[in-house]
Parts: sequence; C-alpha cells; structure tokens
Amino acid sequence: MTLRQTYLKNLQQRLDVQAVLVLNDSDMLVPFREGIFYFVVVNEPQADGKIRRMLFQEQVIIEQQISTWQLEKGAICGLDERLAEMLRRAEIVWDKDHYMKQMKLRLASLSSSLQKKHICREYSQILRFFHETKEFLQQGMMLDAHHSAIQTIHYLARLIVYEAGDHPQPALWTQVKQIDPSIYKLYEELSFNAEALEKRIELLVLAIEFWIASRTKESVRYLVELMETKSGPWRLEELMNHPMIQEAEIEIPLVVDKMLQRLLIQEVVCKEGENGDRETGFILMR
Repeated sequence: MTLRQTYLKNLQQRLDVQAVLVLNDSDMLVPFREGIFYFVVVNEPQADGKIRRMLFQEQVIIEQQISTWQLEKGAICGLDERLAEMLRRAEIVWDKDHYMKQMKLRLASLSSSLQKKHICREYSQILRFFHETKEFLQQGMMLDAHHSAIQTIHYLARLIVYEAGDHPQPALWTQVKQIDPSIYKLYEELSFNAEALEKRIELLVLAIEFWIASRTKESVRYLVELMETKSGPWRLEELMNHPMIQEAEIEIPLVVDKMLQRLLIQEVVCKEGENGDRETGFILMR
C-alpha cells in the first residue's frame, strides 16, 4: 500500500472528515516547499486554520484543516482569496457524498450580491491610492507616487475581473489582458514606457481620473442598495459601522465624497446641537 493510500485510509476512518484534497507540489501557492500538502475538510468549526506538519513513513506531510462551516459561509460571503485559489487548484482525492465537488462549483461562482460587494470594495481602494498618487506627485515624491500608482491600477485590475464575473487569480495581469486589453496597456505603459517616470505617472493619473468619473455609479451599487433599506438620512458613523460595510472593508469616507461630487447622494442636516453645531447625514438623490 502506498503512502497516500495508507494516509487516506486513516483519514477515511475518522467520522469528522468530509473530504481530502492535495495541492500539487509544483504549485506556486504551496505554503511549504518540502512535503505533500493536504487539505482535510472536517465537520468541526473549531478546526479552521489548524495546520500540522507530520512525518508519515519518513515522508513530510503538511495537513491543513478547514471546516464545512467555513466553506458554507465562504460560498455566501466570500472566502479568503488565497485559500479559495488553493482549493480551486487542489485535486480531490477523497470526497464523501461528492460534497467537495459541489462546493468547488459554488465557490467558483460569483453571486450578484457578492460581485457588487467586491466591486465597491475595490473601487474604494482605487480612490484611496489614486488620491495618494496625486498627493505624492504634487509634492515631487516620484517613487512614492509610483508605488501608489501601481496600487491604484492593481485594484482597478481586480475590479475589472470582478465586473467580468470572475475571481482575481495570482497571475492577475495575464487574466486582465484577456478581459480588458486597454487596462493591461495602462499597466504596461506605466511599467515599460521610455518616458520619464513623472510623465508616466501623470498619464496614468489622467486615464484613471476619467475612468473614476465615468464609472462611479456602477461601482457603488452595493452601497446604494444598502442605503435604500432606510428612508431617512444615514450618518457617516452609521455607515462606517454597519456590519455589511465593515465585513466588506469599504473605505466609506472616500466613496461618500465621490458620490457627493457625482450627485448620487445629498448631504442634509440630521441633528442640531445646542452650540449651533449641526450633524449631517446623506440621502440618495432621486
């Protein structure tokens, strides 16, 4: 009996094990360069993230456990991207009731609500790094501006992938080249153009500025749909602390500012203080 057969037989005898997957040792996502990397799917929530390094018949085995509970939650709310990609690439070597085969299909699909959430998050990151790029550029800090410009177009690339109904992959730019060659060309120009660095960043800023202005409404649908659940105004703190926003990791102040500029929302007075101060909130424009 081979090492794999013996190892699998031991796992199959455990009542909590639902499936076993193995990641090819040549895969770039393998977290350890030595040994065979296995995912063990179990029916115990407390097992999430548990990882063991073992010697089995003189062979190093790395075993990472993941619960069916985490997978079910991930199919609805989204799974950690690196973990999701590792599971996508991993080969199923044992699967009770075809559970993991079906789960792989669910994790690969992108529901409309999940797509909107990811797009809004990436859009907020584009705004964050775009503002940094412009600030550094104005202050003459070219290397810092270049770093922020790279981050800006990185999140733009991720957004483009989500818009296409797919998940970003480790080889992101190979993926984007197939989906939107114009965005790939922007990255290429920033990286390899013979122009001076300052000029390359300035050209990217112009392109991104135009893109942001034309795509705000489509990119903030997740936030708009949340705001539609309430008839009155939303205070900034209320939006920032909403569980849906915190879970999505959206940079709310930046998105709100852009929505105000694009006349998608309106600022109104929510409460007047005794000292003449007035707290404001935001309502959707109809």
